Amino acid sequence: MTILIAVYSAGPAWTLPRACVDDLRRDFPQHTFLDAWDAETLRRHLPEADIAFAAAIDRSAFAALPRLRWVQSPATGVGGMLGPELVASPIVVTSARGVRARAIAEHVLGVTIALARQLPLVLRRQAAHVWALNEIETSGSVRTLLGRRMAIVGVGAIGIEVARVAAPFGLRVSAIRRRVDLPLPPSVDEALPPDRLFELLARSDVVVLSAPLTADTTGLVGRQALEHVKRGALLVNVGRGRLIDDLAVVEALRDGRLGGAALDVFTKEPLDAASPYWDLPNVIVTPHIAGAMEDYWTPLVALFSDNLRRFEAGRPLVNVVDKHVGY
Repeated sequence: MTILIAVYSAGPAWTLPRACVDDLRRDFPQHTFLDAWDAETLRRHLPEADIAFAAAIDRSAFAALPRLRWVQSPATGVGGMLGPELVASPIVVTSARGVRARAIAEHVLGVTIALARQLPLVLRRQAAHVWALNEIETSGSVRTLLGRRMAIVGVGAIGIEVARVAAPFGLRVSAIRRRVDLPLPPSVDEALPPDRLFELLARSDVVVLSAPLTADTTGLVGRQALEHVKRGALLVNVGRGRLIDDLAVVEALRDGRLGGAALDVFTKEPLDAASPYWDLPNVIVTPHIAGAMEDYWTPLVALFSDNLRRFEAGRPLVNVVDKHVGY
């Protein structure tokens, strides 16, 4: 089979090391590996490929790829590929769901603690060489997590790991999930359907967004949702930037409906230098690094290698995406 490797980005952070392609050629000598490091080379090689391990394939391309049988994404979210051409095709899509779950869960807990302990303000005062004992101690906004309610919107591999990490800190975890008939994941107290989101927002101290971006979740946290949110709640978004309405969230941060926010993903990345998020004193901005790890590529390539062996043997693949649902 011919396998196209095209895991590249504008910067090195999300670009597969070339040594990993050499390792795949060594481990699977029975296959022909093509590699692409730019969009033009990707387009040129795609018609030759039976399998693609690729970060981004133009939606319209799938209508003219009769040989392609399987696409492995290096990311958890695959919405950028899922146009009508791919959905209607027999091409199987698998994701990297779970590879970064532990790193993201630890990030969620870290920024939640930072917001609860007013560390953004502490660091601003540190930079200004100001001893802020009285300001912070008497603010009434420093809190502990014990007994607080955390709402996790989207309980896939990331949401499940967030619940597992949060529970030992005394957080009571509720989840919004589409399939409430499934057994509760470990450390989750209750699971509610999406139409009960507003009810859960009204009693949650921390709201974590880890849902995929679909037609149903776009703009999920907007003005209407924020009218129901518990005053002073903390918002953490590690899902997709378009899960939230930025204007509505900024308003809620300014008027106190939201006590703080930790945002790792944004509608447009890099985040515009003029965005109010940078300067709001109750916001932590991180540059899409919640899933950062010492070594992301080794487990990712291991996942692809395992799936390739499964594909060769005709066995079920890991992390198959429901193309109609979007994840």
